[in-house]
Amino acid sequence: MAPGLVLALLMVTAGASAGLRRFGYRATVPWAMALGVVVAWGIVSVTANTWLEEALAPSLAGEEVTVLATVTSLPEHTGHRSRFRVTVEAVIAGPEAFRARELLVAAYPARPEVEAGTRGHMALRLRPAEGPANPGGFDRAGWFYREGLHGSATLLDLELLGKGGKGVPAAPARPWRAELHRVRGGLRERLEVAAPELRHPGLVQALVIGDRQGMTAQEWQAFLRTGTNHLMAISGLHVGLVAGFVGLLSGFIWSGLVPLQRVMRKAAFMALAGLAGAAVYAALAGFSIPTQRALIMLAAFMAALLWRREAFAWRGLMLAAIAVVLWQPTSVLAPGFWFSFGAVAVILLLLQGRSGRPGWREAGSIQVMLALAMLPLSLAWFHLGSWVAPVANLVAVPVISLLVLPVLLVGAGLAALWAPLGQPFLHAGDGVLALLVGLLDLLSGLPVLVDERRVPLVASLLGGVAVLVALQPRLRLGAVWVVLAGMALALPMRPDIEPGAVHVLLLDVGNGQSALLQTRNHNLLFDAGPGRAGGYSAGEQIVVPTLRAEGVRRLDRMILSHEHAAHAGGSAGVRGSIPVVETLRRVPAEADERACEVGERWEWDAVRFEVLHPPPGWDGSASASCVLAVETAGGVRLLLSGGLGGLGEAVLMRNVPDRRASDLLVLPRGAGADSLSRGWLEDAPPRIAWASTDGRGRGLEGDVRERLQAACVPLQETGLHGALRLEANSVLEVGPGHRARHRRLWQPALLPPSREQEGCIPTPTDETRW
Repeated sequence: MAPGLVLALLMVTAGASAGLRRFGYRATVPWAMALGVVVAWGIVSVTANTWLEEALAPSLAGEEVTVLATVTSLPEHTGHRSRFRVTVEAVIAGPEAFRARELLVAAYPARPEVEAGTRGHMALRLRPAEGPANPGGFDRAGWFYREGLHGSATLLDLELLGKGGKGVPAAPARPWRAELHRVRGGLRERLEVAAPELRHPGLVQALVIGDRQGMTAQEWQAFLRTGTNHLMAISGLHVGLVAGFVGLLSGFIWSGLVPLQRVMRKAAFMALAGLAGAAVYAALAGFSIPTQRALIMLAAFMAALLWRREAFAWRGLMLAAIAVVLWQPTSVLAPGFWFSFGAVAVILLLLQGRSGRPGWREAGSIQVMLALAMLPLSLAWFHLGSWVAPVANLVAVPVISLLVLPVLLVGAGLAALWAPLGQPFLHAGDGVLALLVGLLDLLSGLPVLVDERRVPLVASLLGGVAVLVALQPRLRLGAVWVVLAGMALALPMRPDIEPGAVHVLLLDVGNGQSALLQTRNHNLLFDAGPGRAGGYSAGEQIVVPTLRAEGVRRLDRMILSHEHAAHAGGSAGVRGSIPVVETLRRVPAEADERACEVGERWEWDAVRFEVLHPPPGWDGSASASCVLAVETAGGVRLLLSGGLGGLGEAVLMRNVPDRRASDLLVLPRGAGADSLSRGWLEDAPPRIAWASTDGRGRGLEGDVRERLQAACVPLQETGLHGALRLEANSVLEVGPGHRARHRRLWQPALLPPSREQEGCIPTPTDETRW
């Protein structure tokens, strides 16, 4: 959440407040919530500095430490990996700069013997919280900050310890988190024993104990693409339902106990019992941040109800916002905060002026309106909006809330006592889930009803206000304002590029390469980042979100410079999410693919493209990498060399000596000691060089850096600066990387740029024009 967002929120709140007051609504709540967000931002500024003092610094990347630590989460065990959270008790060996207390640890291969509460000596290889920095990309440092983690690590060795182990102080009392997750782990085992043949065991565990690691990719996509994924996270809806069930049950108990009636009102007893039940359910979910937030909101509403305050709903919402901000100030950085409070506010607004309790028909209409109101926010946070969400939620919410969840909770409770008792209930809940997943699969397969694009958060807020105003009969007199606010969602997000110009974005994909080139009406992707079959894909997780953030709905051409996984591994993920008209690659495999060879030329919007390498007949190795030259109408030349090296560089210099000159040179990924060593920089030095590197600077040898420095060629690296951007036509405009453009309080300090020789052009830190 940037300061600009806070200002935008205040502006929208002020406008909404004025509009509501005009039509008779009280405007104190929006203003109070906006003030709470500003206060939260101030608290975040303070807590971010405290967190940075303990977070792993970039200089600690790859360093090894040995610590005494305890596992304080429910471990996630897959076929090849285990992942768990640890609390560091003592540092046995390691650099002095290591101050982290909470780490996310991954073990390869999986270590199934590790469970919540496991304590021992752990040898760890450190990895800072910082991750790839791209437009629309996942803010890894922000997530670590919100979760209270100071970094991550890879487990190298583990020596399990018991109480009073040799040379080790007596084990302290286990942290309450470890004990809590140990209980959750035991319940998970009981569920697996009671019903080992469930069709959707991951969904059952997600609803009962908030453990979503068992969900399959197909299940998650079905819920995500239909806008029902919120049902798989134990948060406000589930906690409130459990509180309601327990409250109703306690009401019957109160009616049958005369002594209890003499000391406590029925409403107070039901409220306290419901809150206690909700707390137990939140504990089953590990007291995750969403459940803590839901519990605080519920407690605030209960307090407002017990105080018998007028308009207790709005007062309860305001009180809950204040409590959450004070207890979890970092929550304002999470989408769950905005969805939770936004959904409750929308419901209260839709209920404004209604008399009596809403019936089933009104409840259904409110659910549809709520899904429509949340759609703009979903486009802003997740780049995904589902127009089928109103219908899907109309079915899924009551099915999960009134059928599946109560049955599964009863089954889990009975299974904890004796496995056969809970088996029928667990199978019944699983059967209903199977029918629901089948329906959601059918709905998610309708692509016309799923909108995958990025909408700026300010535009989504305006769009949300427009939806709310349109749905309120008393406010429909402001139809002009509805149209104006709603236009923000329809405006094109793609930049307006003049004919003859090209915009280039070199993505930060870690140990790989990918670049987006845009002309006025066309989009080209050069390489798709790293990836492997059945595993991680930068194409799906980094490239596609960036394309959507840049307003790209279709790729006119994708070029895969060669077949190495660092360049072509992410292509399947890209093709599965974005339409690609044509692909050029070294080894064509599909009907819409052609060989990338020297002599290929085309022109888009007065921008000329030419493939300079390789000659026909070469293989898919790095030496045969495709080399693309781009020339704008104003004469600016760009050269993308893919993974070129060795023999390929020698052949290129001999065959096209007059076309190697460039204003921008995108260096070969993994450029070795012999790269740019044949007089290239002496004969045709570029004005600036870009390199794809990871956070540790890997992907470019030191010899290449020295040659660039000696030739006075400024160098920018994705691993250091994040995604790199330029605009070119008659001049070349280069700015700082994404990290500098979008600096956040919780991000570790940037590494200092390399020093240039005297008399050389300095590495750009502000926008530079040539």
